[in-house]
Amino acid sequence: MEGDLATSGARLPALLLALLGLVPGIAAEARFKAENEVLQMLAGNSSQSLLERCSELLFGRVRAQPQQVIGILGGSVLLSPALPPGSRVKEIEWSFSAGAGATIQVAEFGPGGFERPDPHDRFKQRLEMPNATALRIGGLELGDSGVYGARIKLHPALVEDQAFNLSVYDPVPTPQIQTQLLSRSPQGCNVTLRCSLPPTAIAQTSWHLDKTSGTLWEHSGDDQTLFLAIPPDALDATYTCVARSPAEEQSSSISLSALCQLEGGRQRWAICLGVLAAIAGPLSILCCLRRRRRKADEGAPGVAEEPQYAQVPRRGPAKEDEAPPQPSDPLRTIYSEVGAGKHSLAQPQA
Repeated sequence: MEGDLATSGARLPALLLALLGLVPGIAAEARFKAENEVLQMLAGNSSQSLLERCSELLFGRVRAQPQQVIGILGGSVLLSPALPPGSRVKEIEWSFSAGAGATIQVAEFGPGGFERPDPHDRFKQRLEMPNATALRIGGLELGDSGVYGARIKLHPALVEDQAFNLSVYDPVPTPQIQTQLLSRSPQGCNVTLRCSLPPTAIAQTSWHLDKTSGTLWEHSGDDQTLFLAIPPDALDATYTCVARSPAEEQSSSISLSALCQLEGGRQRWAICLGVLAAIAGPLSILCCLRRRRRKADEGAPGVAEEPQYAQVPRRGPAKEDEAPPQPSDPLRTIYSEVGAGKHSLAQPQA
């Protein structure tokens, strides 16, 4: 029995080499490379099994490279393996390795559901599986960059290995545009624009123009500063500075029309404001005087006449032979006015 196995094992490499020679479409250089790999495997210098490698060479089943995934600091990513249609997952294991560090198992999903082998690793509560295969990583940190491997066991006895290479970047800040008007004339204006980012930002900047229409421009060596000579018919153009990283991009825009008009007309606006202030001062004083005079005129006819009071001396009872003094001119008092009003009200109508 052992002799038969040894004989079959000795014949297998020769058979595989013969099959490689019979496969159509393999160039001589590729065939030589494949045969050399088979010989290396026979010598024990390869970690890949002979049958696995020959199967890849014969049937074109090459191990896929890790899928590139980009994340932003503080955000989240979803690692979702691609499975053959109609496949049924028995269980899946997720692993993580960063650089030359050790590979650790971070999650698994099986008959018992989602489990974390070590809940106290660097990911803590930031991992979850929304379904039987995908892995979501939240609250991304820069140290989360690395390779995530998924070993998927399918029914009845298939195994799929897929990998994701995650790169986490800082958010891109919004670029700031500084402007400087060098000159302005009826022929146009000369402007310098500079797009700047914080020193710690990892991003590249570039300028974009909506329409050129005769505008002369020149970049500086760092692509951040733009020197412009703008004709009058191109003042309505808009320049946009874009800051871009592999993860995202941010932009800021500026209108050249607003820049040239505001800077060039600043002196005219100052003169106009001075004239308006000189006119508004006397007008406000005149309006106040007229308002006071109007109030005085309106208040004069409405003054009510105050009633006059007479002092009546207190006298004793009159004697029979004394006639009461007759006033030469009756004096109007508040009592006489009230009495007169009552008398007029008591008179019957004819």
